[in-house]
Order: sequence, then C-alpha cells, then structure tokens
Amino acid sequence: MIPKNISTFPKVAAVIPTRNRMDKLLRFLEKFSCQTYPNLQIIIVDSNSTDCTREEVIKRFPQIILVKANDQAYWTGATNIGVKLAMSNDCEYVLTINDDSIVEPTYLERIVSIIQKYQITILGSCINYLSNPNLVWSLGTSNHWGTDNFLKLNYHNIEISNLLESIKMADIIQVDALPGNGVLIHRKVFEEIGLYNETFLPHYHADSELTIRATNANIKVFVSPLIILLNDFESDQKKLNLKQSSGLIYALFHKKSHLFIVPLIYIFLRYCPNYQKVSTLRALINRFIRLRVNKPI
Repeated sequence: MIPKNISTFPKVAAVIPTRNRMDKLLRFLEKFSCQTYPNLQIIIVDSNSTDCTREEVIKRFPQIILVKANDQAYWTGATNIGVKLAMSNDCEYVLTINDDSIVEPTYLERIVSIIQKYQITILGSCINYLSNPNLVWSLGTSNHWGTDNFLKLNYHNIEISNLLESIKMADIIQVDALPGNGVLIHRKVFEEIGLYNETFLPHYHADSELTIRATNANIKVFVSPLIILLNDFESDQKKLNLKQSSGLIYALFHKKSHLFIVPLIYIFLRYCPNYQKVSTLRALINRFIRLRVNKPI
C-alpha cells in the first residue's frame, strides 16, 4: 500500500534509454512499473525508434514520462537527457537502468534503503544473468592498470553460492567503478563532477568513466551484493570477428562497439597512472594482436 505522504520518501527518477527494443522495453516496464517504492518517476528516453516503441509505451503506460532523442544519441546522450530532466524535476536520486533488465518489485525500495543507511551517494547492483539468475555477471568493476583488461568485472561468471560469505552477505562493497545498469546516484554527484561524457564516450564505458571520475573526486563508489538485477544478455552481444577487416574496422571505429578506440584512449590517457602507461599500452596492443589472429570476441 502506498503511504499517504510520499514526500517523506526521496524522489527517485529511473532513466531508461532505448532504441528499437520494444519487446524488451515493454517486458521491463511490466515489472518495473510495479515497484513498491512510492516516490518514483520513470523516464524513458527513446532514440527515434522505428518499431512503434513510442506508440506502445504511450498506450500501455501513460503515466510514464517519454522523451524523444535523435537516433545518434546512443546510451550516453540519451541517459544525459534523462538525468537533466530528472534534476530539473527536483529528483534527489537518479537510477540508471537498462531496458533488457528484470528486477523484483522491492528492488528500488531496498537499494534506496541501503544507500541512505550508509549515507553514500553511488550504489550499484549485483548484475546476474537472466538465463542463469545464480551466475554473477558483475559485482562492480576493478581497475587493473598494466594489463589488457584494465576495466575488469568483479566476480564475473562465478556462482553466487561460490562467493565468500563475507562478500555475498555484505550490504555494500567498495569498488573502483561500476557498469551503468542498476546504479543509484545522488544528484549532488552530477552537480559536483558533471554528466556522462558523450563527447568521447558515446556508448560503451561512459558509465565506468563517470564512476572512475567520482572516485578521483573522493566520492566513494559501492555495490551491494544483496541487490540483484537480472540482465538479458545476448550470447553474441559483444562478439566481433576481428579476423575479418570489416569486423576490425567496426570494432575500432564504431561508436556502439565496446572496443571503440576513442573511449579506450580517453580513459587510458586520463586515468592510467603515468608509471603504468607503457605496460598498459603494450598489453592492449598484444591483446588486439592475439584476438586478430585467434578468434572472434
């Protein structure tokens, strides 16, 4: 039952960017619109979908705010549009979450409770596979400078039952960075360090960069193993055939590629410690050589 005075609960905006994924978005909204948290504003930022996304959302979920972006907004630009709207609507927190996710009805209530309990300003979710809910995809991210995987997913592909008790029962764990799916951020973080960097990180890695930027500004970043989000990962979501020239060109130069060279160079130049730049660069070059010769990724 919704409390009579919802103003006692901090106002939260959930920002969901989308483009031409109507079925996944509608599945997400069927679940997410049933959140028990009473003071929630749902903002869908649609990047000019051509699959009737706007029409279906308006028809089925008229209470949701639907904003139109151009089809070149990608994740970062679309998310920034939603964040700016949330802040202009006096939301205290912004939740960034993807349209291919599934969460329980108490998800937002629980993540808000934990972020307030510990008086922190950035809190991420434990992201597991929808196809295997007990398998961890990420419990935050670690910066491993000097290697070819300097943004490494924590506990990737480990069963929850195999985690240490001290990990899986912890309310919060401090991390270096976070993927942007299921992250609750207090508005003062954006006010202090700015929005996501859509100039150099239009799609992938803008989420990680924001939380690395926060860490560098002495804003601690946390993830909660108790707050689980299920993500509908596609088996070939990030697979690129680098043995073919077209695949290599796409991988390095397309904005929607997780290997897009501009974001990687930006993060490397701005955040890699000087004493580890040579070893990190060498490791990255060797990684591309191996991948080019051996197998698609």
